[in-house]
Amino acid sequence: MAGSMGAMGAMGAMGAMGAMGAMGAMGAMGAMGATGAMGLTVSDVSDWNLTFMDALIKTRGGIAPLPEGAVLTPQFPLLDQAAQLAHWAPSVRMHLALFELISSLNFEIEGEKASLYYLDVKRAAKTCTHSRIVSLLRPSKKVFEGQVKLVESWAELREDRSSEILTQLTPQFLFWSSVAHLNLHARPRTLELINLVLAFASNIQMRFKHALACPRPIDYSPSIMPVIPVPGHSSMPSGHATEAFMVAHLLAKLMPHGGMHAPYLQRLAARTSINRTVAGLHFPIDSHAGQILGQSLIEHFLCIATRAHRAEGVEEGGSLDFGEGWNKRFFDIAVAAGDTDVEKQGALDFRATTQPPEGRFVGDPSPGKPARVLGWFWKQAWREWHGRGGQ
Repeated sequence: MAGSMGAMGAMGAMGAMGAMGAMGAMGAMGAMGATGAMGLTVSDVSDWNLTFMDALIKTRGGIAPLPEGAVLTPQFPLLDQAAQLAHWAPSVRMHLALFELISSLNFEIEGEKASLYYLDVKRAAKTCTHSRIVSLLRPSKKVFEGQVKLVESWAELREDRSSEILTQLTPQFLFWSSVAHLNLHARPRTLELINLVLAFASNIQMRFKHALACPRPIDYSPSIMPVIPVPGHSSMPSGHATEAFMVAHLLAKLMPHGGMHAPYLQRLAARTSINRTVAGLHFPIDSHAGQILGQSLIEHFLCIATRAHRAEGVEEGGSLDFGEGWNKRFFDIAVAAGDTDVEKQGALDFRATTQPPEGRFVGDPSPGKPARVLGWFWKQAWREWHGRGGQ
C-alpha cells in the first residue's frame, strides 16, 4: 500500500493542467509538505540540501543556546483524538483514513466471482459479521471476444475525443469543476476528501483487477491500436469508471444543491468511461463493472464516514438523507444483457445502459460506531459547502 500512496504525489502534476492551483499543492502528499510551503520543489531540496544543512548548523551556532536555556511544555492530548488530524500533513491524514477504511474489509474468491465484504467486529460480544458490499463475476472469454467489434467500432470517435482522452489520464478535477464549480482554492478539505475517495478506489479496484485478470482489448486484436499507453494491469473493472462514478455520487451528496448537479455528473462519469473504450483500452463491459463497483464503494464509504454526522440530524438546513447503509450489487453480464445468450452479452453497449442495478439494501451494520478519521474528513468538507469553514 505504501507504494500506491507514494503514487499519489503524481497528482501534483495536475496543476500543470491549468485547472486549480490548489491541486498543485497536493504534490506535497507524495513528497515534503514543508518544502511546498516554502515554494521549493523536491528537486530543489535534493540539489541543495547540503547547503541548507550547513546554513542551519551555522545559524544555530550563532544564536543558541542561550545561557538561561528554554524549557517548553508541549501538551499531551488524549489518545486517538480526531481533533489532532488538523495538525498533521495531508499525506499523514490520507494514510490514517485509508487504514481505517481498508482494515475493516475482506476480499474473497468464490468460484469465478470476486467479492468485497465489510467486517463488523464486536469485541465485547466476541462476534464478527460479514456484510457484502459488491461482487463481480468474471465474464467468459467468448463475451470479451464479442466485445472486440464494439471497441473497433468506437475507434471512429478517436479524433473527436482525443483531447478528452488525453486530459482525463489524471483524475478529472477540471471536468468535475466545470460542472460543479468546486472552487478548491477555498475548499482544501473537499480536495482532500476527493483524493481520499480516489485512493480508496485505486486500492480496491486493483485488488479486483488482479483477481479477475481479464486481458485488454489489444490482447484480442492487433487492429485495436490504442492511442495512449496501455496500463500495466488487467482490464476489468475499469478504474476510470469506478473513480468517476464514485466522485459523481460523492459530490451530489456533499453539495447543497447536489441533486441538480447529479444528472450532469453522472453523464460526465459515463462519458469519461466511454472515452477509455474509444481510446482502445477497455471493453464496454469493463465500464459496466466499474460503475457497479464505484457506486457500491461510495455508498459504503458514505455510510462509514457519516455515522457521527448522521447522529446529529440536520445541520445548516441540509437533511442528511444518505449513509444509512448501501446497496450490495452483483455484476453479472448475463443479467446486464437481459439474456443468457453469449452473443447478446458480447454486444452489450455501455452507452445504452448506464444505470447500475439497485441491488439489495444493507443497513449500517454498526450505526453507533463512529469512524474517527473518516468522520473528520467528511465533516470538514461538509462545512466548507454549508456555511462553516473547515478546521
